[in-house]
Amino acid sequence: MTNVLDYVAKYGGLTFKQKPFNEVDNLVFSLLAYLNYKKTRINENTHTLQEIGREYVRMHSYREIAKLGIAMGGAYKMLEAAIEAPRYRDVILSDFIYDTARNKQFCVLTFHLTPNLDYIAFEGTDQLISGWREDFELACSFPVPSHIEAVKYLNAHVHLFGPKVIIGGHSKGGNLALVGAMYMKRHKLLKVKTIYNNDGPGLRKAEFDSLEYDRIKPKYVHIVPHCSIVGMMMRNDVYKVVKSDRDNIVGHSIMTWEITDDHLHRAARSEMSKEVERRLWRWLDDHDDAERKKVLEAVFGTIEGCDILDTMSLFKFRNLVKVFRQSKELDKESKDLVLGLFKMVAVGKK
Repeated sequence: MTNVLDYVAKYGGLTFKQKPFNEVDNLVFSLLAYLNYKKTRINENTHTLQEIGREYVRMHSYREIAKLGIAMGGAYKMLEAAIEAPRYRDVILSDFIYDTARNKQFCVLTFHLTPNLDYIAFEGTDQLISGWREDFELACSFPVPSHIEAVKYLNAHVHLFGPKVIIGGHSKGGNLALVGAMYMKRHKLLKVKTIYNNDGPGLRKAEFDSLEYDRIKPKYVHIVPHCSIVGMMMRNDVYKVVKSDRDNIVGHSIMTWEITDDHLHRAARSEMSKEVERRLWRWLDDHDDAERKKVLEAVFGTIEGCDILDTMSLFKFRNLVKVFRQSKELDKESKDLVLGLFKMVAVGKK
C-alpha cells in the first residue's frame, strides 16, 4: 500500500510553485498539527518547519511520542520526513496555541506555505478514551469551548488583505475547522479557499440546517475512509471516500489511507460505516442534549472506571464484557445501541 509518507518521498522535492497544493498535502499538515511544539521557538513566528522540527526531534524520541497514540506516532514520522523535504522544510510556522484546560483540548497553528497561501491546522483527537469522549461531547452541546477558540483564532489570523487560507484538521480538528469557518466573520471567509474535515464529526441538526453551513458548503471537503466511524457522528451530506488498508476503527488513522500517485484512492463506504451512520442518526434524533449527555457520562464513566485508556484496549473482548457488566445507568435502548456500535467498530462489519 502507498500512503501519505510515500507521497512525501515521491513529491517532497517539488516546491508548491512547481506542484500546487493538493488534498494529500492537506493530510500532511493535519498530521503535523498533532505534535506539541510548545518548548520550541515556534512562537517567534520566523522559524521554518525544518528548524522547529529538528528542535522537536532532539527533545522527543519516536518511542516516547508513539506511546501517546496512533496519530501522534504518525505525526512524528511525518515530521521526520517533512523536515528533509524541500516542499515542506522552508514553510514558516507561527501562532501556535496549545490549551488543555479541564473542559477543553485545543491546539492550532498556522503554516505559511507561500507568500500567498496559508494552511491553518487544528489538532484532532487520538485513540485515547479521553479524546473519544470529546468527539462524542460534540453531539451534546454547541458550541463547546474549542469551537469558540477556533472562531476566535480564525478571526484573528485571517486578514482581508493577507494570503488565501486553507483550513483543516483530522478527527475533532476537522470539526473545529468546519465550525470555525461557519462562524468566522463573513468578510474574512472570502479569503478561505478550502475547508478540510478529515474524518471528523459533522454537525447537530440545528447547525446542519443553518445558513452558516449553507454559506461554507461550496468550500467544504469532508474526507472519510471507507470504514469511517468518527466521520459519521452527527449530520453530514457530502463525503469524499478514501480506501483504508483497515476495515475497523484503526482506519480512522490517516496513515492507513491509500494514496494513488498524488491523490487519494477513491472507494465506496462500507456497509458497516453506513449502518453506524443510520444507528447514530436515529438515536440522536430520539434524544435531546440532556439525555445524550446522561448516556455519554454513563458510558465513558464506566469505561474510565475500568481503567481502560485507549480504544485498542477497549475492544478486547474481556474489556467489553467488563464495561457492559458494570454499566448500570443506561436504558435498554441506549445500551443496545452502544453495544451494537462497539461490536461493529471492533470487528469492522455488521
